Amino acid sequence: MGLREIVEEYSGKLTDADRRLLAVLFVDPVESSFLPAVTVAKRAGVHESTAGRLAQKLGFDSYRTMKAHLRNEVISEVDSAAGRIRGRLDRMAKGSILDALVESEVRTLMSLPKQIDQATMISAAEMLRDARRIFLFGQGHASSLTNLFARRLTRSGYDVVELQHLDWQASDVLLSMRREDVVVVCAFRRPAERLERLLAYTRDVGASCLLISDLAGLAVRPKPDILLAASRGEDLDSQSLTVPMAICNALILELSRCDDGRSIEALERLSTLARHFAVSGEPAATKPADPTRETDDEH
Repeated sequence: MGLREIVEEYSGKLTDADRRLLAVLFVDPVESSFLPAVTVAKRAGVHESTAGRLAQKLGFDSYRTMKAHLRNEVISEVDSAAGRIRGRLDRMAKGSILDALVESEVRTLMSLPKQIDQATMISAAEMLRDARRIFLFGQGHASSLTNLFARRLTRSGYDVVELQHLDWQASDVLLSMRREDVVVVCAFRRPAERLERLLAYTRDVGASCLLISDLAGLAVRPKPDILLAASRGEDLDSQSLTVPMAICNALILELSRCDDGRSIEALERLSTLARHFAVSGEPAATKPADPTRETDDEH
């Protein structure tokens, strides 16, 4: 039985420190299976003794034994894109791939409200509402999500700046950051190597940080001011982008509910501008746009 399966079958209570440690292990199982406990614990921001206690909770004699178990897993099946696809195809071999994907997405989405409570969502929306400017960063698959989220925030009347890359060119953009600003980061599976530097700079400036992530977000340091983290599916499931999209859509709606009409007013102006610039013969918007829906006239 794999380590993830052992964790899922564990009937006791995992502490926040346990979850952060597991998040580090599962972000890169190949590397983690060769690292000493002190290094893994440091990355997770927990005491080294947490590793030994967690191993014993899960039925291992010691952390060394648990690490050896994980190493045997990764040696037999390296955690790569090819390996994950192969595993998914094996599971779907006798049925409809579409049915299996839909079932996986539904199962993962249904667990979302159990992982992020309403109070945290409201706090995140209020953080965005009160921001002077919102900086957005996402890498890999997350970049598509942040691009769409940026468009919807802009159409809701918010000042948004997208960070395309965390390299030397980002300095030009980050120079204008102030303590009244908010940095929103979307980071999945293996967060960007330079994310730590971005979060550290955000803290130095005094700005706030909102992190939208999967369970890897539990191990991100420095810790964000607000973390919206939820599983995107089991290892052999399709790693859902529907889950973080649902989080972003919920944030847009929470903003519309708490910003005293700012979003609605901006969307009404958007509809007016769409009619103004519509080319003859093209359909024009006739009512305020739904803040969570992309329509042809919004492209």
